[in-house]
Amino acid sequence: MQWGHIKTLFILSFLILNIYLLIQFVDRQQDSEDRDVLDNKESSLEEQLESENITLPAMEYDVTESNYISVSQKTFTTEEQSMLNSMDNLTAAVIDNEFIIAQLREPIPIPVNTTPSRIADLLAPYVAYSEEYEFWDWNEEYRVLIFSQLKEGRPVYLNGSAIILAYLNRNNEITHYTQMMLGESSKQGTTQTVNPPIQAIATLFYRNNLVQDDEVTEEPSLGYLSRIVSEEGSHVFAPTWKVTVNGSRNYFVNAIEGLVYAGTDAKFLEETIKDNIKRIEGLPEESEIKEAALRSLERRLEIGNRSEIE
Repeated sequence: MQWGHIKTLFILSFLILNIYLLIQFVDRQQDSEDRDVLDNKESSLEEQLESENITLPAMEYDVTESNYISVSQKTFTTEEQSMLNSMDNLTAAVIDNEFIIAQLREPIPIPVNTTPSRIADLLAPYVAYSEEYEFWDWNEEYRVLIFSQLKEGRPVYLNGSAIILAYLNRNNEITHYTQMMLGESSKQGTTQTVNPPIQAIATLFYRNNLVQDDEVTEEPSLGYLSRIVSEEGSHVFAPTWKVTVNGSRNYFVNAIEGLVYAGTDAKFLEETIKDNIKRIEGLPEESEIKEAALRSLERRLEIGNRSEIE
């Protein structure tokens, strides 16, 4: 009787072992097939891009995982506002404890053929937390220098709550700047796999954002783009690839969900300047920088509107 039980247990054990080994074998076969499919898709994509004469830069990336992050707007303390007003060559006002408008008493000239890092260095002595921003672009049409805030060591793309705009006169001298800043960030949810940059390029290609003879002129860079703004005003940012085409068109592809942001740098800049003007209009009439700042910013919108008409 006992031997019968033991024999039954052996049979069941071998049966369970065989089932486990079969499952492992099937999983490995499936993984192999999936890798083959991915390799074939990538090969197919490269062939399609080549047939359309679409060129890509060399791409090396070491980011495989990331998180969504949640960030609230920073409010500047009384001490921080006092520090700002104590800076040499600067007259500043802080609106609603979160928006800075500053005027340089002596404009800062931008040298010809200067570098982005040099531009950042020139403005840094007159900006709070300048080390948390990096130079993004020089928009010559609006005569504006754009600096994006960094979160988790990566730039925040196209967000008026995380930006410095430095306004230039006709002599390429900084006369004013506006600043908004995000506070501390916190990771949201579980760590997720980041799609490689080639997948972001594939998304643009299959959406017809990349067309014949286009060139991806820079290696895609990973940053953050606003995904949701809560009722409390906090932002949820998604890891996002920036893909630059022909040196002038920027596309932003969610590195986890694959969504494409359809906005443009020019539209974002126009909307941000309009928002800045509304905020500055809230300054009291006796403010010593209100009139000059409004005149400077409104002139940018006139330039932009004139360009659209032309």
